[in-house]
Amino acid sequence: MALVLEATGRKRFLVPVPFPIAKVAAWFLQILPSPLLTVDQVELFSSDNVVSEDAQSFKELGVTPVSAEAILPTYLWRFRPTGQFAVPDHQAGGHGDV
Repeated sequence: MALVLEATGRKRFLVPVPFPIAKVAAWFLQILPSPLLTVDQVELFSSDNVVSEDAQSFKELGVTPVSAEAILPTYLWRFRPTGQFAVPDHQAGGHGDV
């Protein structure tokens, strides 16, 4: 989430929520017409999704992995407040948009 916020030039306060509390919140949220979170989602988030040891590797699949830090800005720019013309603070010397 922090990477997405950085790539989109947005600031939000992120709070880690323990799974038992998230499950209670999801129990109420899932009754909404478009739920933000469901109990099933909390269950999925609570366990790692690890690829099997006998699965094909990136090399075998012909895939060159790229870090999220490198790729996110290439398509999340449209979610910046001023779109593609927003310059991330770390590139603009803290001055924001140019």
